[in-house]
Amino acid sequence: MLRVSAYNLAAAAVVVVGGALGGDAQWVLWACANLVWVTPWITRLEAFVISTSHFVERHGLVVIIALGESVVVIGVAAAGLELDAGLVVVALLSLALSASLWWLYFSDEGSVELALADAPAERRPYVAVEGFGLWHLGLLLGVVALAAGLKKAIGAPYDPLDGWIAAELAFGVALFVASDVGFRRTLGIPRGGLRLVAAVLALATIPLGTEAKAIWQVGALAAIVCLAIAAEGSRRGEALSRRRR
Repeated sequence: MLRVSAYNLAAAAVVVVGGALGGDAQWVLWACANLVWVTPWITRLEAFVISTSHFVERHGLVVIIALGESVVVIGVAAAGLELDAGLVVVALLSLALSASLWWLYFSDEGSVELALADAPAERRPYVAVEGFGLWHLGLLLGVVALAAGLKKAIGAPYDPLDGWIAAELAFGVALFVASDVGFRRTLGIPRGGLRLVAAVLALATIPLGTEAKAIWQVGALAAIVCLAIAAEGSRRGEALSRRRR
């Protein structure tokens, strides 16, 4: 336990130094700090006791903050632009996309807490590190990529996007959705088939952004995630109905 704490402190120090130096040194040091995620596989974690409700709640708040920043980006990108129908529509679609990702993650928070609590005590710390560490890192990186893409797309909703901007939008959503699937499968929650399909379809929206209009890609991404959520809800409703019969 002391060894893991030392690893975490060292990683935190590297992050602080990287932020102070900036530039290429920052990226190198921050990449090195991420190596702390391998520590659970080179030391023992059984001594850690996890309060499941608190643990799930705290990590959920981190996701809320990240998605909240994607909403803030919409306002920042729209600041100073002429208020017209195009700006209103792309802003609403962007909000719908962020909201759908929120719903995707929080649609079964009770199941997440129950799954972590039901994990064997000796395995629970490892499940927590993999699910709420590695996979949550993917969730946050997905939101960062999405927010960067939205910031550029909102400025010119009816123009084609540069390839890298369209890729940020698509890969951001795909990474978030795929990481959400990996997170739930780590916890043993049997769900993810439709979400994986949604992740693949998100990547297929890149040509919409580069060859058509930014607003089309943002709208398509929002529709893909919403349809996946709706299809899952329909499946759960049918399964519940069959069990009752």
